[in-house]
This record gives sequence, structure tokens and C-alpha cells, in this order.
Amino acid sequence: MRTFIRSAALIGGGIVAGFVLAHFINSTQKGQAFFAQVNDRIDEVKGAVQQGYRARTDAIYAALEAERN
Repeated sequence: MRTFIRSAALIGGGIVAGFVLAHFINSTQKGQAFFAQVNDRIDEVKGAVQQGYRARTDAIYAALEAERN
């Protein structure tokens, strides 16, 4: 149990430290540009995943419709 609590505290502390560090980095011009670039990349990936999901869903519905007819 002691190891679990220690591990949980280290993980929690790391998360808090990461947020604090990100806040300080975001307060600079270069940091804001970096996070804007990261957000753009995330939006690209999210769009690709959504497009793939829609394409696969459409293909499944088309196959089901073909089976019905």
C-alpha cells in the first residue's frame, strides 16, 4: 500500500509540475507559437480520424443496405 501511495503522489506531482511548466512556457512568445503549432497538429489528426470514421460508417451502412436488397 505504501508503494501505491508513493507512486500516486509522484504521478500527481508530475502532472502538477507539467501544468505549471506549460503555463510558464505559454507565457512567452515562442511558447505560444509552439502550443499553437501543437494545437494545429492535433486538429489535423482529429479531422483525419473523424473523416476515417465517417467513411467507415458510410461503408458499413452501404454494405447493410446492399444486403437488404
